[in-house]
This record gives sequence, C-alpha cells and structure tokens, in this order.
Amino acid sequence: MTDAITPVVLWRPHCPFCRILFSGIEHHALEVETRNIWEDDEARELLNRRIGSETVPSVLVGDEILVNPSITQLMAVLREAKK
Repeated sequence: MTDAITPVVLWRPHCPFCRILFSGIEHHALEVETRNIWEDDEARELLNRRIGSETVPSVLVGDEILVNPSITQLMAVLREAKK
C-alpha cells in the first residue's frame, strides 16, 4: 500500500533548526516535499496565514502544521496519520 501522506517542509537557507530537522529526515529516509519560503511566495504566505509568522522549519502533514518540530514529533504525527 502506498502512503498518501507526504510531509511538506517549509524552510529557508541558513536556518540551523532546518538543518537539524533535515538531518533527522535523512536519517529516517523520509520522503518529503520541500518549499523554500524565500523563493516560494505561496509557501511564505501560507505560514503567515496559518501561524502568523515565518517560523521555520514548519511541516505540513495533511491539514496539520507542525512548527519547528523535532524529528521525534514529526515521526509520531506521521505514525498517527497512517492509522
């Protein structure tokens, strides 16, 4: 069965918290979509509309948005979403 949920990571260059999250994503071999808020106006506007700031990394999992999650938090939400 194919997992229909692909997390969308909203990030920006030189963000140390983004680097930490991407390291965990790589370690767990997660498939994610990435959107750089400095190059993607729609992604930046989404963040401002949903959380009122441009805090990154933020991760969209379905309709849920995780603000600066740890890889542990992201993995837990993904496990729940698969149920």
